[in-house]
Amino acid sequence: MKLVLFQEGTGPQQPGLLTERGVVDISGAVRPNHSPQLVMEGIIDDFERLRPTLDKLVQTATALPMSAVRLRAPLPRPHHILCAIANYWEHAQREARPLNMFMKNPDAVIGPDDTIELPEFTVPWMFMHEAELALVIKGPAKMVTRENWQDAVFGYTCLIDV
Repeated sequence: MKLVLFQEGTGPQQPGLLTERGVVDISGAVRPNHSPQLVMEGIIDDFERLRPTLDKLVQTATALPMSAVRLRAPLPRPHHILCAIANYWEHAQREARPLNMFMKNPDAVIGPDDTIELPEFTVPWMFMHEAELALVIKGPAKMVTRENWQDAVFGYTCLIDV
């Protein structure tokens, strides 16, 4: 099941499901809220209860064609973006080292086909980009271990680290 935020024209961002037929609007099935981020957080919190309804909507609801919508960032203002630098070891030419983590600014989130705006005070070639897999954590997630990590992960999305 692929959850998305989408927009028709200049209308508000709406929650939806991406299907082979297009995007199915699910705003009538989920808790309304005053921001797209909070709507998506509500879907994550309520997902087990919502799943049968969402499964039915995927099969029966009218889908908007992709040409009629613009996909937006699925989580436009996440609380935290925690990144790991231990996933790249120059093609395994180095010994593994402790997992190093760093934070990204949630203001840096943009959606599909949006433009990355680089700061004006530096040269563009200094910026590198990497395609990453982003895990969406359902919270609170504390004391996560190798044995229970799946309890903390809601899903995944794409991320371009710049």
